[in-house]
Amino acid sequence: MASDANGTDGASPAPDVEMGPARGQRRSRRFLLLGIMTTVVAVAAGLTVWAAGRGPEPDTSDGPPRSVPAQFAPGQQLFRLGHLPGPARLVRYDTEHDMHTMTVNGTAVGASATEQEGGRSSAGEWHVEVRMAARGIDVHRYDREYDEEAGLSVPGDSVAPVQGRPAFQNELPDGRVLSWEYAPDAWMRLTVHGVDRPEEITRQVAEGVRWEETPLALPFRAVELPDDAVLGGVVLEWAEDGPLRAYSSYLLPGPIEDHQSYLRYDLVVGLSTESLAGGRHSETDDVTVSGRAATAIDWRRSGEGIYRVAQLPGGCATCVAQLTVLSERADTAVGGRDDALELAASIRLVDGHEDPARWRPR
Repeated sequence: MASDANGTDGASPAPDVEMGPARGQRRSRRFLLLGIMTTVVAVAAGLTVWAAGRGPEPDTSDGPPRSVPAQFAPGQQLFRLGHLPGPARLVRYDTEHDMHTMTVNGTAVGASATEQEGGRSSAGEWHVEVRMAARGIDVHRYDREYDEEAGLSVPGDSVAPVQGRPAFQNELPDGRVLSWEYAPDAWMRLTVHGVDRPEEITRQVAEGVRWEETPLALPFRAVELPDDAVLGGVVLEWAEDGPLRAYSSYLLPGPIEDHQSYLRYDLVVGLSTESLAGGRHSETDDVTVSGRAATAIDWRRSGEGIYRVAQLPGGCATCVAQLTVLSERADTAVGGRDDALELAASIRLVDGHEDPARWRPR
């Protein structure tokens, strides 16, 4: 299948290459695995295990990779964290063609978390973010403006090597930013907030990064997508006491747009345990699909739209499926509102999705 067909280094199509012309409304019968982390009842221990390692222990005897490609496989997980400041409360893993990111939040023992706007820090909560950039990619690209405003000069001051590789560090009011060249011309960036002994903890997390190339096994059945849809990225996010989210982003044939150093995708497919009422807009229409409650938002001038369908079969009563159309060619390929709603309604969990052993590799 196009989205899972990886070359020798598992790369997705280069962002500066024009793919072939769009094929209009022709749709393929090929199935592409999409998925989300939709374990309805998650516990902190389980999140910690996933972030720190699940399944066979990877072979790390040779240390960091000797070389990395200019692009990554978006359907692979490339690293885990062998050390965390404590039990995890929220885990998020993002894949892009040139950068993978893991974010982990946890609450210190004895502290009570309080909800804040954006779902980030609270009293007694720590935050860890690790970014792994492909060869030749600026690992600081998302933070340069912020860092300059904060008075930081990335990558910072030279410090002791991390896993034998050159490293640099910046201090934050409540943490550290540590970056290191984990392979020639390839960098990682680690940000740690809200911990005691930040310098010690930051280095422990960095030294504990474990390398692997593991297919993202996901609890989601195959769904039908427009012909030649190519996987561009995946977002998996889940928490012990909050909504679960996962979205797979796809590119369609045609010129690939680059917006501020990230790809503009054509289609985003996924689901979450957020209610159907969440994310309502003044232009939201309430509709039904095969007797199921749904919502639709169309911006006809741009061809964009958001289509959500509730009452997902498969043992997750709170799950809502979602299809986001982000370009005119995607709208044409999908076929308009009715077909978009049908595509969203076709999303199904695998049988026994609560058991990670039954998830399907991409």
